[in-house]
Amino acid sequence: MLDKTTVSLTAISVAIVTTGIATWALLKWQETSKKLRKYVEKYSRMEVVQQYLVHHFAKLEDLPHLKSLIPRTAENYHEELVKFVINTCDEHKIKKGRILDVGCGPGGISFHLSSAFQEVVGTDVSMPMIMAGQQMKQFAEFGSPFSSEGGKYIKLYRLRVPDSADREKVEFWNEDVCALLYTCGKFECVLVSNALTDLNDPKAFLENIGQYVKVGGLLIIADVYHWPSGPEECLGGEGLVSSFSLLKEILSAFWDFQKETNLSYYLAKCARLAEVGNAHVTVWKRKEELLEEDP
Repeated sequence: MLDKTTVSLTAISVAIVTTGIATWALLKWQETSKKLRKYVEKYSRMEVVQQYLVHHFAKLEDLPHLKSLIPRTAENYHEELVKFVINTCDEHKIKKGRILDVGCGPGGISFHLSSAFQEVVGTDVSMPMIMAGQQMKQFAEFGSPFSSEGGKYIKLYRLRVPDSADREKVEFWNEDVCALLYTCGKFECVLVSNALTDLNDPKAFLENIGQYVKVGGLLIIADVYHWPSGPEECLGGEGLVSSFSLLKEILSAFWDFQKETNLSYYLAKCARLAEVGNAHVTVWKRKEELLEEDP
């Protein structure tokens, strides 16, 4: 039999280990909450929401000081990306049923997708962005204020949902895709447009999103890979690594890489200043042999 001293030491050891695990879990939760709060705060400021409304729905003709500066290839990023998604689904004979638009913002891409898909779910952790999308869904057209010089001088921009959109097919979720619930069902396609580097835990998202995609379904990622602390830090790589190489490594267990392309975009910061980017677009197909439980 164990003596009382041994039992006491064992109990103390268990208590220390348990306390250590609980402390680590608490610190991890606090770190995650801090990252998520930072993102939510950034994309919940009204001036940023208005900026993205202009980005998603205004026309370049409304920004005359930028029109001559923006490359023509960057003019219609949302439309071109959606065309790419639709054509890619057709190439792979993917049924255009449900599609998840990750980091949808005020919903520009979601509405374009509704012209081809039966159900479009746009998700974002910023409630003001989701509310803006809901407003566009309800009214289809309205004037949005935009501080074109960053101050009190406000100009109204005419925003309109694309004529080809079927607004009833679009719904918006205020949810963190890094912690999706199984109750959300499965999708034929998941699109992540310039949102991967903003996710609270991009590696966890990439590791788990396959559970929400049907047999042979697609994951399409478009991003400029402007990480807050580098891909090796955010995706768990070591040494001299590129974002694409880490995507291949993380996704290889559940996805087959299909193809890649590049699409340019612009984001107006004010009436005379814009961010121009070149998004790397990659297509991944869900491995069928790992989805035997699917109907």
